[in-house]
Amino acid sequence: MNTFTTRAIAVSGAIAISLGAAACSKSETPATGSSSTTPAASASAGTSTSASAAASDAPQASEILTKAKTSALAATSGAFVGQVDQSGKTIKIDFKGTSDGKTADITIDMEGDGKARVISLTDAVYIQADAEFWKKQGAPASVQKAGNKFIKAPTSAGALTESLSLKTFLEKAFGAVTPSQLATDVASEDVNGVPCWVLTDKKGKAEGALYVSKDKFEVVRFTGSSDSPGQLDFSKWNEDLGIKAPAASEIMKIG
Repeated sequence: MNTFTTRAIAVSGAIAISLGAAACSKSETPATGSSSTTPAASASAGTSTSASAAASDAPQASEILTKAKTSALAATSGAFVGQVDQSGKTIKIDFKGTSDGKTADITIDMEGDGKARVISLTDAVYIQADAEFWKKQGAPASVQKAGNKFIKAPTSAGALTESLSLKTFLEKAFGAVTPSQLATDVASEDVNGVPCWVLTDKKGKAEGALYVSKDKFEVVRFTGSSDSPGQLDFSKWNEDLGIKAPAASEIMKIG
């Protein structure tokens, strides 16, 4: 059971981090939605009001990128939600967590691989998943019938939760973006009521964009390329996320 549950944690963590790697490279630019996103992505995207021309009062793109990266990596906590297309499959993710990875609540719905939720705390890790996910991970028959119950992971799995940290995700994401990739023109848009600077790929917005709040230079949205569409919307920077362990009645006892 220990080997199986540890592997399930590793898979979930690896998926979360792979989203970071896909989030904003030149060819896989923020593996997140653009105007070419699927209807499902657009439906969950939130609202944005577009400005057709470059903002004349905007800072330089490289300056915005630097400040956004500094702000994100200095954050103690944050959340993001959205979906990405990876290797021809759609992955939906809802992430809330601390920078150090000690506390996280992540739900990942992977096309063809099932849906899983991981709650990581300083003293325990819990996994809740559907039958499809458990079957893919080679879970015992009893676990595959867990329904909505959480499975408590072994203590040895705690070391793997570092891969679930907000900081690790952001380092992967920003590590794939360089000022040389950015268009020099900076646009201005409102996203979910937040005034943002918009950085785009040199090839245009359809090949990826980063939305940064004007007041605090916080990341608000990543969008992706035509080849790797999707969208991640960020919020709750430096907030208390209220992540707690499942109630005892929600945890399945493994005999």
